[in-house]
Amino acid sequence: MNDPIRLLHKAFELLLKAETIDEVEGILNNLKVEDKYKISTESYPQLRVKITRSEIKGLRATGVIKDNLIGHFDATDPLTKLLYALAWKNGDLKKVRHIVQGICLNENQNNESGLVFNQFGRHLSGEQGEPIVDQHVLRAFGIFQAKNNKAEIEKGRRLKTVKKEHYGLIENYKKWLQNDLTKRLREQPNYAYHVDKVLFAIGKKVKVRRNSK
Repeated sequence: MNDPIRLLHKAFELLLKAETIDEVEGILNNLKVEDKYKISTESYPQLRVKITRSEIKGLRATGVIKDNLIGHFDATDPLTKLLYALAWKNGDLKKVRHIVQGICLNENQNNESGLVFNQFGRHLSGEQGEPIVDQHVLRAFGIFQAKNNKAEIEKGRRLKTVKKEHYGLIENYKKWLQNDLTKRLREQPNYAYHVDKVLFAIGKKVKVRRNSK
């Protein structure tokens, strides 16, 4: 299928009919989506981590979290030191506050730099219907939501950075995940992760590249 928009709509058509994880997992191969667009499960294996609000409260009580940032922590644990060093080297320490706010289910839609990380925190909280989102997934869903509106489709294809203007798009995506997919699929554990893999690849494929007019 040479037309990426037709391919996108076909992917959503298959997602809306899917009743099992295996059906969802087969969509990209059925549509012959190239491996270069697929998410690396080596870099991003399925995340099986949950962080509760009570755990954050405990970290605050001991001073590990202060003003929603990392404060004092156990410098004797090698894994803690390694992960802290990695976050420091990548300049990601300030992003912790957005994740913490998300875990505590505090809205953060007015902060462009923290929107994706806030939603990531909401996902980590273990609350139902809180998926991980990124530009590729939102690009795919935005184009699907635009239907036949060519201006909105083109706008969606050029989406590069998730901003506060996309807050509504994130909320619509969450509602779609919770309500529009088949009941049988939604009853299966971690179904959103498998749907996310499909939308990541499709959203990446339809993205307008720099040399595109």
